[in-house]
Amino acid sequence: MKKWLLLSTLFSTSVLANLHLAPPDFETSSGRAIFVDFKTADYDITYNVKWKKTRVKSKIVFHAEKSGKPVFDLIPNILNAKLNGVPVNIIETESPDGSKLRQIDGVVGPGEHVLEIENSFSKNVSYNILSRKVSSAFWIRDLKYRKFMEQYIPSNFEFDQYKMTMNVTFAGTTRARQDIYTNGELTETSPNSYKIVYPEYFTVSCPYFHTTPKGKKKRLDFSYTSIDGREIPITVYTSWWSHPSKFKNESIKVMKELEADYGPWAHPSLVAYETIPGTGGMEHAGATQTSLAALDHEMLHSYFAKGVMPANGNSGWIDEAIASWRDKGYQRKPLPNFGGSNLGSQSVYKRHTDSRAYALGAEFMAYLDYRLQDLGGLKSFLKGYFQAYKHTVITTEHFKNNLEFFSGLDLTHDFETYIWGENTPDAGLVSEENPVHKELSPSQLKSFL
Repeated sequence: MKKWLLLSTLFSTSVLANLHLAPPDFETSSGRAIFVDFKTADYDITYNVKWKKTRVKSKIVFHAEKSGKPVFDLIPNILNAKLNGVPVNIIETESPDGSKLRQIDGVVGPGEHVLEIENSFSKNVSYNILSRKVSSAFWIRDLKYRKFMEQYIPSNFEFDQYKMTMNVTFAGTTRARQDIYTNGELTETSPNSYKIVYPEYFTVSCPYFHTTPKGKKKRLDFSYTSIDGREIPITVYTSWWSHPSKFKNESIKVMKELEADYGPWAHPSLVAYETIPGTGGMEHAGATQTSLAALDHEMLHSYFAKGVMPANGNSGWIDEAIASWRDKGYQRKPLPNFGGSNLGSQSVYKRHTDSRAYALGAEFMAYLDYRLQDLGGLKSFLKGYFQAYKHTVITTEHFKNNLEFFSGLDLTHDFETYIWGENTPDAGLVSEENPVHKELSPSQLKSFL
């Protein structure tokens, strides 16, 4: 334990102060783009069930370390915006690798600032005008860029952690007959409005939000006694064709396995929604939208992905590699079955995970397990790593440094070959679709509502 505590002081990341993990600032045609630190984000989300319109009013408090024009992201059209109380234009620009993002067309100096934005969105929203009810969800994906919360509300990038609050109102009705499923702290504030507070350690890929007409889904609410003595509230819910009892049994089984391997569940609760068989799933922090077959994979991600969290797309391979290594029975191999790859050495502005992480990354984890076998194997390292860095954001360099500190090995050649190297022909042949993170069409995602 002393070794991990020492290592924590050497390589720790600090909640609310992650600008050192941001990509480099860059020049645009409108001026220098700077990355900033979101402190808080408050979202007033109004579903007008009479007029079938959805609006969001956001208030974001952020800190800038230097002068420039801040960048963040939001895909839907912006209706109006203010910076420190003064109207401001928000433009769409591109990072040096060509990926799109938003830039405030106004220079800020070092210090704290307030950005207010109003936008509408229609993605993954379905209104029933007769019953005046709505189904809506903030579905996310991590294999394509711009698929996190920026699809719905203004957000920062994965390196940042900040407290998010959603005030959700169902306008056009005196009483909202809605169920809300979330991994935040939910409070009913009036007959047709709710407040959801998400923890400060959350990143842009962590929040879970799904609302449906009351009683539309079958649900079970129960608790699980963690190995640390906490009673963890669990909600599992399914659509009409299924029954949540098998989801309950599987979630308990997987929770016991993961706590035995990596330690106590690191989130306040678990919410699991069963979707269509064969469609895979997606993880959130202590929550998942998933098929039954992928539930164990997604729950593992509450340890690695949404417990210890990647700072960027070049770090996303780590958690998918760990989860896939587990899926394959924690194999141990003296060498990976590929010659080299650039899983973790692509654009510094990369915002999504390389899909080859499932196959190549799992092979690399099996190789690391072989290298660490005299120390109890890779799982022994991962347990300590998780306990030392849960609720923090990490990079590939951080992962490598900690592996070397734990083992006393020099892994530079291994990482420079298999993670930061050149793509070899055998690495390029990995093209099969992973069964637990399938790419779903917009209509498939909307059908989950």
